[in-house]
Amino acid sequence: MLKLRIGLDIDGVVADSFPVFLRELNKHYGKDVKQLDTYDMTEIYGVEWDEMSQFFHDNMEYLFLTPKPMTGAVEGINYILETGHEIVYVTARAPGSEEKMTCKWFDDNNIYRDKACFTGGLSKTFAVKENGIDIFVDDFMTNALEIASLGVPVLLMDSPYNQGKLPQGVTRCYCWDEILCQIDQLSRSKNVMNRGTP
Repeated sequence: MLKLRIGLDIDGVVADSFPVFLRELNKHYGKDVKQLDTYDMTEIYGVEWDEMSQFFHDNMEYLFLTPKPMTGAVEGINYILETGHEIVYVTARAPGSEEKMTCKWFDDNNIYRDKACFTGGLSKTFAVKENGIDIFVDDFMTNALEIASLGVPVLLMDSPYNQGKLPQGVTRCYCWDEILCQIDQLSRSKNVMNRGTP
């Protein structure tokens, strides 16, 4: 199998962040939101971005360190590395204090981290191109569409906020086992193409 460089988003792919975010936002705003039907939490809670950003800044340590890993993520990451692939984390989290808390979360949960790009909310396409990523895993539809437009296959982790028809190049996955199957398939198919065999 061909060795691939795999890009992984963090929130909603590696870290099960959104249940913690929802619980704390519900307490703060006195709401009872059960799930995110849109990725835009400012819309759900009816607040301006600056206010939401301040809430995350003020509660960053708890919000970033409390989530558990997504089911299957630790085993999946270990499998990816054991089969010889590389991992690059690409997240919308910002450099600086968010990066520091993120690295601590990885260490606390004994999850491999070597290379990570913190885009600070900017498009992930630059990091994908710069790092020569072969396949990307994300949960945000906008990211999936932008990255797929580069010709990079995207695995979209299924969530209530990313429903809808998917274009060519984006494959919906419902669990980490499906993500690993897709990575194995791509690795085998690329290997066949590189060898020039039918």
